[in-house]
Amino acid sequence: MTNVPRQAFERYIREALDALREAESIVNGLDLDRFIRDRRARFALRYSVILMVEALADLAVAILEKDFNAAPQSYREAFTLLAEKGVVAAELASRMERLAALRNMIVHRYWTVDDARVYREAKEGGLEAVRAFIEEVRRYGETKDP
Repeated sequence: MTNVPRQAFERYIREALDALREAESIVNGLDLDRFIRDRRARFALRYSVILMVEALADLAVAILEKDFNAAPQSYREAFTLLAEKGVVAAELASRMERLAALRNMIVHRYWTVDDARVYREAKEGGLEAVRAFIEEVRRYGETKDP
């Protein structure tokens, strides 16, 4: 079992899953054209991406701090370090880093937010990466020796 308190571990996952379900309902319920025309859907997907990345990055940081005495300097680095420590696969960490970059684009409004990009990245593997990340981190939490 990981040294991250079980309640905190599950809270991060629950937050990410709630946002994931919202994001899936948007990208599975609307094609790109309808999504672009639906202001609420655009804002909801943006916020869902932010929530997913932040919850899972916070979980990554907690694992790194409690289990490996490591302190990542960014969300992207947190995902990279989890792969280096063998918690998640390197390819999956790379996919999560892309989502962290997408989250940064939304939060910091680099130029303007490209909602078509947000939609495509979510639909074309981003949400799948979140689900896979949750599965791998849960597996780690269940199998790690005390």
